Amino acid sequence: MASPLEQWSLDDLLDRYDELDLSAGDDQDADDARAAEVDRIAAELLRREPEDRGLWYDRGLLAKWRRDWPAAREFNARALELTPEDERTERPSAWNLAVAATALRDWGTARRAWAAYGLPVDPEGDEPIDGDFGPAVVRLNPPVRYIGQRDLEIDGRAGDSEVVWGRRLDPARIRITSVPLPESGHRYGDVVLHDGAPEGTRVVDGDEYPVFEEIELWERSSTPTLSVQVKGSDEDVTELRHALDLAGLPHEDWTTEVGTVCRACSDGVLDTHDHRPDVPTDGGRRLGIAGDGDEALRVVLAWLDRAPGRESEDVVLLLE
Repeated sequence: MASPLEQWSLDDLLDRYDELDLSAGDDQDADDARAAEVDRIAAELLRREPEDRGLWYDRGLLAKWRRDWPAAREFNARALELTPEDERTERPSAWNLAVAATALRDWGTARRAWAAYGLPVDPEGDEPIDGDFGPAVVRLNPPVRYIGQRDLEIDGRAGDSEVVWGRRLDPARIRITSVPLPESGHRYGDVVLHDGAPEGTRVVDGDEYPVFEEIELWERSSTPTLSVQVKGSDEDVTELRHALDLAGLPHEDWTTEVGTVCRACSDGVLDTHDHRPDVPTDGGRRLGIAGDGDEALRVVLAWLDRAPGRESEDVVLLLE
């Protein structure tokens, strides 16, 4: 059955294609309808102009937004194939092809695409990429920004957004080295697939780090998330954290190190107001811990016994 778009003139198709807004709005159904229309028009334009690499890239981008990885791989591969070899460096179609291939564990394609983009990745072979591309920052459960996107769901629910630290395994994957809040649905050691366009920055010791945005949870960590509420002086809490380090238990001070920031500051727009969390005057701290609950309890109990005036509630398992 012929598509109604086949009756449209080329100029009408291009005009309609250009006027459709790709930014997400407040109406999910309307956004989905727009995404479907954009894809239909692109498909019809490609039926008439099958060598248009820009349209193949557009379809690949839409497929990436909806996490349709086989389609994203196919469309971006075609866009890259139509690009002369001397023009492939830093082409977004090469990047998005590598992202889609990574999502599918298609390491041979991912390697060739990263190399085509111009990154120092060996294009030969089909072994997984497991490098150390340095520290990185990633926004878990980012807001929906474009049509066709959906909130990321883990275990059937959408988690809260949170910015955490990790190590880059390759240009599109980060292994989390923070202990995320349980409301995010993520754990220490999770590997997340992330996009290449940063949204905001974080500055540490004068160095600025781009904030990448999670696309999906690529590999689930088996490390549980624990929490314990303690009271003590700053020196007491520092001693406890040192003991947790010695026990090999990653941890975060969720009371003083995690705060909510406005959307403008989170996305990197400079602002003058302060988002630092308040430090309780009673010395209470909530620590997030990653690891074995029995070992964490042993460390906390030993800490309690070493000095008077320290207090602790039970070590609680938050994410198993």
